[in-house]
Amino acid sequence: MTSDDRTNAHREPDASGSDRGTDAAIAAARLREAASAGRLVAVHGSASASAWLTGLAAASAMYLFSLGWFERSDEAPILAVSIAFAAVLGVLSIVHLRRLRASSLGFSRRFGLAVGGWGAVFGVSLTLGLLVFPASPVYFAIAAMATAVPPLWGSLRELVVVRA
Repeated sequence: MTSDDRTNAHREPDASGSDRGTDAAIAAARLREAASAGRLVAVHGSASASAWLTGLAAASAMYLFSLGWFERSDEAPILAVSIAFAAVLGVLSIVHLRRLRASSLGFSRRFGLAVGGWGAVFGVSLTLGLLVFPASPVYFAIAAMATAVPPLWGSLRELVVVRA
């Protein structure tokens, strides 16, 4: 008795006397279920990453816009706004980034580009704003919009690529 005979000994053969058609159908169904489950997990992870990126865009835009109303010497309000910004990022991270159990192909590159682009624009905007254009609501409004672009692009890209 071969190993195939032992594993199939407990099965009843189908009408033709063979289990091959049934086994292939069951295997194909299980492969479809596994692919569907993997896709579902990636879509849920993508939604969390997209929500985090959208929150990052909104929080950083509001932060930069609010900085435009303070003079360089207004340390207490600037500190308060900065602490609130850090708290919002912390809450966003706790709520959304911990849900990333699995991700889609290319997620790391898309997410890295979005966060890296945000960091570069945010850093330049903040440095120029605090050193060259303090208390300039117009500059900080433009900087807020520019800073929101990379994470919003990343959020949209994440939703479009994964759902396509």
